[in-house]
Amino acid sequence: MRDADYAFGRGRAEYERLIEQAEIFRPLTERTLRGAGIGAGMHVLDIGCGAGDVSFLVSALVGAEGSVTGVDLDGDAIGVAEQRRAAQQITNVSFRQADARSLDPGRLFDAAVGRFVLMFLLNPTEALRLFAARVRPGGILAFCEQAASVTATPAGQQPALAALLALFTSAFERSGARPDIGAELYPRMRDAGLQPDPRPLAEFVLCSARDPAAYRRWALFARSMLPKIVEYGLGAEEEIRHSVEHDLREELLATTGLVPLSWLMIGQWAAVPAQ
Repeated sequence: MRDADYAFGRGRAEYERLIEQAEIFRPLTERTLRGAGIGAGMHVLDIGCGAGDVSFLVSALVGAEGSVTGVDLDGDAIGVAEQRRAAQQITNVSFRQADARSLDPGRLFDAAVGRFVLMFLLNPTEALRLFAARVRPGGILAFCEQAASVTATPAGQQPALAALLALFTSAFERSGARPDIGAELYPRMRDAGLQPDPRPLAEFVLCSARDPAAYRRWALFARSMLPKIVEYGLGAEEEIRHSVEHDLREELLATTGLVPLSWLMIGQWAAVPAQ
């Protein structure tokens, strides 16, 4: 038994996609972190930090008196994150290659955070319990995840995009990931022995169909997932490329309204019970 297959693959192109994607989800992530109580002077664990964007966001919230430790299983992603940290001269963030579920014993953090991480874990509830063991009593866990069964894409008006989103969801499911984990955050946190806030944040990210960012968002998503989609037998490469490069492009050019850049996103936080 193991965690889900990472359906996006690895490599520099994927890290660049993640960095672009981080800007899309930065507003919700920041509101979630602030709502959870992340603030000045706190010491925070960023789980599944990837190229470092959530860590950098947290570093600004905790300030010079606080610190962020970003951990990820992907050593290459950690290398990219460290390069970016050095280039930005951020001094209150450090990165290490590690599994946050089995970190070496050490000081307890004030909070543990993550974005798009629980969906890939074999047992998210047990993972939350293990993450909470690295956080002091009364501390915080805060996560942003998607609920892919809820979409703002009207299939009758945007059939090409709706079909692609359904294909991406199928690929996630085939990989062993949980694309609807956002809707499960509250009960899973409760079952892990935490005290989740009953009022999470939830939103779709939207933009004009004519904005080049709309096409770029889903074209890059498709590029990263294409090898796994083909491997899983969910579609032929030529067919999918045509859907992205022709059908989706033409559909967006003909659309006058808004298109989603995300499935429903949910930001949920919980307190570690005080002892």
